Amino acid sequence: MTNVLGMNKRRVIFFTIFGAYHLVVLAITSYVDAQKQDLSVLTSLYGVLHLFKYGAILGLVLFVTDVIWSWRLAKSLEKEQAAMNFEVNNLKAKVYDLQEANKPQPEPDSESDTK
Repeated sequence: MTNVLGMNKRRVIFFTIFGAYHLVVLAITSYVDAQKQDLSVLTSLYGVLHLFKYGAILGLVLFVTDVIWSWRLAKSLEKEQAAMNFEVNNLKAKVYDLQEANKPQPEPDSESDTK
């Protein structure tokens, strides 16, 4: 099942998750930037600093997943294109053979055979 953008449903769900991840990262960094004058907020973030590592790992996993998914899709499309080219060439050969079969065959000259 493919939607308007040419992506299947799983790919749309993946990009929704990827987009939500980036929105969360943007919200957190915007909040920290807005509270940079309040030292108590920054020190309280120190207690959850380990969560930022997990968030970064999640971002890397999502990125690598997208790269692998795109690579596999490109390979699949390349194989499909090669199969279609083979089929087109095969059909062209069949059409040529049919055209050649319908052409009248020239009769051999009996004079040239005797010389």
